[in-house]
Formats: sequence, C-alpha cells, structure tokens
Amino acid sequence: MLSKRHIAAVLFVLISFFSFAQDGNISGFFDSIFPGDSAANDLSTGDLSGEDLSDEDLSDWDAGSGEINAWKENAETNSISQPFAWESAGDVLKYEIIIYSLDKETGRAGDVVYRHETDDNENETCLIYIDPVLPPGDYRSEIRVYNVLGGLESDLGTVEDFTVLQAHKPEIRNVSYPLFMRSIIYLDDLDNNGIVDVEGRNLFEPPESEDTLVFTEYSLKSDRRTVRPKSVVSRSANGRKISLQFPMRELDVGEYNMFAQDASGLHSEESNGSHLTVKFKKLVDVDVEGGYFLPVILHDDTIKKYLDENVFPIAFQTKVTVVPMKHVWGYLGVGLRFSYNRLKAEYENYSIDGNLWNLHALFVCQLPFLRRRFFVEPHLGAGLTYFNNIQFHFPHDINSRLLDTLSLSFDAGASLMYYFNKRLYAELAVDYVITVNADMNMGAFMPSVGIGWQF
Repeated sequence: MLSKRHIAAVLFVLISFFSFAQDGNISGFFDSIFPGDSAANDLSTGDLSGEDLSDEDLSDWDAGSGEINAWKENAETNSISQPFAWESAGDVLKYEIIIYSLDKETGRAGDVVYRHETDDNENETCLIYIDPVLPPGDYRSEIRVYNVLGGLESDLGTVEDFTVLQAHKPEIRNVSYPLFMRSIIYLDDLDNNGIVDVEGRNLFEPPESEDTLVFTEYSLKSDRRTVRPKSVVSRSANGRKISLQFPMRELDVGEYNMFAQDASGLHSEESNGSHLTVKFKKLVDVDVEGGYFLPVILHDDTIKKYLDENVFPIAFQTKVTVVPMKHVWGYLGVGLRFSYNRLKAEYENYSIDGNLWNLHALFVCQLPFLRRRFFVEPHLGAGLTYFNNIQFHFPHDINSRLLDTLSLSFDAGASLMYYFNKRLYAELAVDYVITVNADMNMGAFMPSVGIGWQF
C-alpha cells in the first residue's frame, strides 16, 4: 500500500472520440487506472494483479482533504475528466506539478507532457484537472513544493508512476428475452430461466474481483428496485453481445431499463432499446379443482357413538380459487371449497344414514418454487357444516325424525400443487375442519387429492 506521508493519489480518466466512416458513431473512451508504488510497478511490467484503488476505496475519498471520487463524478455526468489530487504539505506558496512520459521497459522518464503551477484555491483543495487530457500510456508525475518564501522544499516533493488506460462507454441497443424473442418477461411462464440477451457496444465481463481493472457492471432498474445479474451465460469476443442470467425471484412486475457502467463510471443511456417489461400474461387466475377427500374424525365421540366409525370413505370435494393479486414472490386470492360425504351404518336392530356437507370461504396464498411448476398453498377460512337428512331406521318401516342442522365451522390447511403444463395441475392437500355446535365440537382431519385446471 502507499505511504500516507506525502502520497500523490492520482486518478486519470480519458475519453477519446473516433469517427468511423461506416456509421459515424462515437466510440473509444479512455479511463485511467490508479497510481501507487506497488500498482505502478505491476502495471509497468504488464502485470495487472497489483494493488489499485477499488470502487469502495474511491467512495471513501474526501475532496476536502485533496482527494476526490472521480468514478462517482463520471457516473453522474457521464463524461470523462482527469482529476489529479495530492496530500497537502501545509502552508505553501505553490505546488508545481510536472508529468513526464515514461518508458516502462527502461523505467526512464521522457519528455514533459504537462506542467502546472497552482493558484491559491488549488493550494487549498490540492486538486487540479488535467486539460487537455492525457492519452493512454505510461507516465511519471513529480510534485514540487515551494514554501511561503518561494524556496523549493525538496524533502516534501513526491514522484509517482502511473498508467492511463482506455475507458469504454457502454452502449445498449437492444434487450430481449430469448424465450419470447421480445423485450418482455412473463413471470407465469413455466420455462423462465432469467436469461436476458443484451446487444450494443463495449459490453465487457463484470468484475471478477476488486483487482479487476477493465470491466462492465450491469443492472436492471425500475422505479422501485435494482436487480443485478447473478452470472454471465455467454459473451461475444467483440463486446457487442452478452447474455446475463438474472435471479427470477427478484424480478417483480414493472418496467425496467438495462444499464451498463464501466470501471470509470461511464454508463449507457436510457433508450427504447434498453427497455424491458416484466409482467404476468394473465391479470387474474381462476383455478377449478375437483377430487377425492377422506374425512377422519379426530375428536368428539358423537358420530363414533352412533355410527361406530370415524372414517367415511364415500366422499368428494371441489374447490374454486380466484387469484387477483400476483407478485413474483407469490399470489394472494380467495377460494370456495365444497365437500360432501355420505354417512351410513347398519346394525342388527337398526341402521342410520345421512349426508354431511361443508362449504368454506378461504383466503389463499400461493407460493411458487422450482420455476413455478410447484406451488405451496396455505389457506384459512370459515363456513358452514350441514348435517342433512340424518335418520335412524328400525324394523317394520319405523323411522326417526330427520336431523337437518347448520353449524359454524372453520377450515385451516395447506396444499401442494404441481403443474403438468401452464393449465393442468394436480393438488395434494391436508385440511383440519372444526365444527362448532351447541352440544358438540367435532374436529376432522381431511386429506384430499385432486386434478385442476387454470383458466
């Protein structure tokens, strides 16, 4: 790391414009890489693995102490500047900044390419902007310090080597989702993989580490969130196309724009080509399911006492669910669950039969996983249980009076849904229903299995 004593912290950034006769577009943007003893030595030998100032380091710089965040400045203005900052030497008359060309093979300084003497304001800020900007290459800077009497303080002077590298302003011309060949992602599609194709210019790899010097960062931005890719699927050698995979669980409904930003802070501009829409194909889902359920009475011995059974296998059920609220994390809706089972028992001296109906209004929450092929659905609700036409039968055609009564009941349960395709699904559910009556509280365990269709 650089010594803090009399350090010359240099950040050079460069933009150069080349007109191509073919399309007249501007390209070739240049950025500087940060100076320092170890970094300069590594760069001078062609090794880019030495220490440099990362984005995190730059964010901590304080312009008031003679240092600035040029990366942030470039990002805000989307233009290149070449700031040169250094540590204050105290009360001085002036600083003289001299920059030489550098032959990195021999380590010898060449011609003077820039010379500047500071004014009072620059003495205070310890900051200047190099103009005209330096082209890419290797350089050596020398800072000379003159005391208030005009004498040269040689002990306070510093010499540093640095390299100016090329910056590349990214350009995004088209964003598409390969599954649909359009700039739309449908969240309710079962084959979603989050892979987005981006076409443009200067689309380089994201940074692999803090030591990466040339890179491009990508993000999808909406009014409410910023989503970054989790991996690069492929990239063309000429930097004109890159395929990025985004985490689908973070892409909620909204209008997004793809942004790319290089190491210097230069970024792509928002345009029609950078736009991406994330939405559901259907605003509302209607699920209709029917199947078999098996009620098992767990507590209250009223039914057990007279029918000598806790399990009644003659049964069916159906459920209709309407889902108007859809998000990437899950769906919220309401449902109506109807079930029927036949009560019947025969003994030597009598028989008993009747019907048991349940109707419950449910609040449902459907939580997707594994690319929305599976859903877990907890649900909770209340409704009515109807004991219908329950009657005792005795010999000689003697029958008791009919029992027909409505009772309040509550349903709590969960379902596992598997979609064979976008419409057809199977559902496995477990529910607990408790029926409240003046003289009984009957609790029943109700596993069920069914087939459904989504409209």
